[in-house]
Amino acid sequence: MILLLVIMYAISLLLIMLGSIWCMNVFAKKYIGEKHLVLEEVTNGEVPEKWSRQYQMKIKNLEAKGNTKKASRIEKTAQKSYSKKLQRLVRYIQKTNLVESEETRSILLSDLEKTRRQWRNQLPNEE
Repeated sequence: MILLLVIMYAISLLLIMLGSIWCMNVFAKKYIGEKHLVLEEVTNGEVPEKWSRQYQMKIKNLEAKGNTKKASRIEKTAQKSYSKKLQRLVRYIQKTNLVESEETRSILLSDLEKTRRQWRNQLPNEE
């Protein structure tokens, strides 16, 4: 009887460990992986589709209804949101240990700064 309980305990512990490992992999892929995909898009000078999707849908709907004033306000809100998210991405790159080297970190930071300047020049002119 005791042997059966020990075996059941060991199997339960193994299943809990495997489940925890799986959950950590899912979380890491979701949060870190997505952040690095967004980083790739931003360093190419693009607003990530993940960031712009909700705003673009609202703007299209409002423009279809003829409400260009509200669409313009939402576009300005989107631009502020993009700037905040870009700043968070810069802070992430400054702090993370997941960057290959300090040289890579400085290249990424300069690319992000170049993107920030590009967005400042381009986004307000699209109105």
